[in-house]
Amino acid sequence: MSKWFDVSKSGLRKIQSEKNKFFILQELISNAFDEKVSFVDIELSQVKNSRHWELFVGDDSPDGFKDLTHAYTLFAESYKKGNVKQRGRFNLGEKFALAMFRNARIISTKGSIIFNEDGSRSHSGKKTESGTKFTGEIKLNESELKDLVNQCNKIKVPKGVTLNVCGDHKNYEAPKYTFETTLPTIIADEEGNLKKTSHKTVVEVYPKSGDKGFIFELGIPVVECDIDYDINVMQKVPLNKDRDNVSPSYRKKLCVEVLNNCYHDLTKDQMTDAWVKDAMAHEDIKTDATNDVVSKTFGENAVVFDPSDPEANNKAIADGRKVIYASNYNSDTWDNIRKVREETGRFGASSSIPSYATPKFSGGAEELPTEKWTDGMKKVSAYAKRLHTKLFNKPLEFIIHNGRGASACYVRGNSACQIQFFYKVLGKDWFDLENNKLAITRLIIHEFGHYYSSNHLSEQYYDGLCDIGAMMYCGFPKAE
Repeated sequence: MSKWFDVSKSGLRKIQSEKNKFFILQELISNAFDEKVSFVDIELSQVKNSRHWELFVGDDSPDGFKDLTHAYTLFAESYKKGNVKQRGRFNLGEKFALAMFRNARIISTKGSIIFNEDGSRSHSGKKTESGTKFTGEIKLNESELKDLVNQCNKIKVPKGVTLNVCGDHKNYEAPKYTFETTLPTIIADEEGNLKKTSHKTVVEVYPKSGDKGFIFELGIPVVECDIDYDINVMQKVPLNKDRDNVSPSYRKKLCVEVLNNCYHDLTKDQMTDAWVKDAMAHEDIKTDATNDVVSKTFGENAVVFDPSDPEANNKAIADGRKVIYASNYNSDTWDNIRKVREETGRFGASSSIPSYATPKFSGGAEELPTEKWTDGMKKVSAYAKRLHTKLFNKPLEFIIHNGRGASACYVRGNSACQIQFFYKVLGKDWFDLENNKLAITRLIIHEFGHYYSSNHLSEQYYDGLCDIGAMMYCGFPKAE
């Protein structure tokens, strides 16, 4: 009686042909690391007069290959499915890897299997005392060969294990950072069905070993990523069936966890990286991490843009401060920045700095009738009106009131202009033209500059003050 399915080796090979050949070693080395090994040997040697290379992978696992039938049985139940600390789950990897070889043989503690070039398979009683030895012939070009070796050198070797890659011995390398967190993973239920879950795990962070970072599953590089580190997750990573990608949500979770634990290591240039931006928008971002990113991006003395006080924003910029615009961030990121502001008091609005804020008038601003003016007030009024007429050839309305928050203000009109002095701020004694002429003239010139612009930091205001100074110096008018 025929079985339901047959498998075409050539068809299976074609399906895998576009994949990076390193997936073969990923499977073989993962199988070895999942056992109680102290060493794993990898050797590559060219077959004489051939474009094929012989690949050897051996280990010293006491139990060897637990069930040799799993080497050729698709979807056989894997004992590793229920353990998130082991790499296997579908029991497909060996078959996908084997399909890429011209011939192969496995020798282990339970016996031997020979995969012949004609597509047949045979068994042998030859055994090892311990461990498993895999040998196979595979066609590799120069680039593929180089890549295999380079990828092997990325592997994070477990403690107590030596990995020999073509004569180069690698041992455990301590990570730069280690932290514990809860991450999505997969596990088998009581019936053996794989399901998604979350589990607490250790995450090791290393400097990236190439141009881009990698996500590692228990030491094996599985997915290239845009995070500026090699991230070794010490449990099953929820990969797709091809074991070459993770979900966007898993990547974002890694982004935020790495930033939360490694933010102090990042440079200013990294603040604009996509992975940092994604982490900054995540609900799990820590206040300290957000604070550090904002500080490195904008500086320790940065302020937030205040749309209600343009002059305060301009003064902050003129003072060398960076201004943070809420519009540059999405709502989630801005909510996280707002938490930093609330909890630390940092990154206040530009107008929160008294020297930057545009005076906001308070008090009743009740006008002082001219009959209650002092002689000094009358003289200052006449002085200001005279200067204004000479400078602008326009009449000036002079008002004194009891408002607070500023010393004076100026309003330009089409036919006439107005200047207001706040005697509650200045004091009545200030209006002493004879003894306080320098301060009075200085304030008048300051306010007259607003004839040209209301913005203290604008080019028009600056040039206007220069014009006023030049005209007064040249005798327009002659001060008395």
